[in-house]
Amino acid sequence: WRPRPMEKPSVDGPQSATVTGPEGEEIFCDEHGRVRVKFNWDRYNPANQDSSCWIRVVQAWAGPGFGNLAIPRVGQEVIVDFLNGDPDQPIIMGRTYHADNPPPGGLPGTKTQMTIRSKTYKGSGYNELMFEDKTGQELLSMHAQKDMSTVVLNNRVTAVGANHVESVTGNQAINVQEGQVVVVHADHKQQVKNMHDTLVGGNKVELVAGPCLINSATSLTLACGDAVITLTADGNISWYCNNFNIYAKKMGAITAADTVDINMDDATPGAIGAHFAPADIKGAVDAAFPPVKDTNK
Repeated sequence: WRPRPMEKPSVDGPQSATVTGPEGEEIFCDEHGRVRVKFNWDRYNPANQDSSCWIRVVQAWAGPGFGNLAIPRVGQEVIVDFLNGDPDQPIIMGRTYHADNPPPGGLPGTKTQMTIRSKTYKGSGYNELMFEDKTGQELLSMHAQKDMSTVVLNNRVTAVGANHVESVTGNQAINVQEGQVVVVHADHKQQVKNMHDTLVGGNKVELVAGPCLINSATSLTLACGDAVITLTADGNISWYCNNFNIYAKKMGAITAADTVDINMDDATPGAIGAHFAPADIKGAVDAAFPPVKDTNK
């Protein structure tokens, strides 16, 4: 004779629990993303890393090495169900908000918003992707608590139907390996508080259909090799060159309120503005655009 085998206990329906972990820890999981919980009916055991077995968490999408991943954090309320009612196969089906764990935003005022907001680990910051669906005020908002990195392996197209504003508090660098085309159908204005450097490794062409004004408050120098022309704010113009030719297709005139001196062997040359020698320009171009190594060899 032997006693009749007892039926395995069965759990009827899901239960509420709180995610637990070691003291001072906010995220506690294993390599499979499983967490431990303490059920609300458990009045005896402490809420720590030994409150339960590891419990799997249902995610919106799960595949080998890809999918959606959001680990329930310590203190969050979760809904635990059991596969086929088996108490040895618990699984977390979802998470819930309550008075001590309120949703992001301020309901019901933000009821038209759909939000994905994280929380800085052991901090008060957050990353957020927010969709505002209020009629006439539709908005897609992204918030990065610190850095943001975007990688596009092929083409990227951005179309803006109205205005586009960018504000950078620090430095900005743009590196284009091939060509760049900028077309402005109205006005184009640049404002530089300090120095503005332009380095061109090949040719540079500027075509102006209307008047062209170049104005310097101190001095202006035009240099090409040994030929230099300098204009200063006090009204002086200095030419420095090896040889020069002045040719007028029609009438030519030189008018001076005082004297005009020509062929003065002991004359002192005027002040020549600072300029670069051709070799210095080539060195600057080579430094900015080093030769690209052929990786196929």
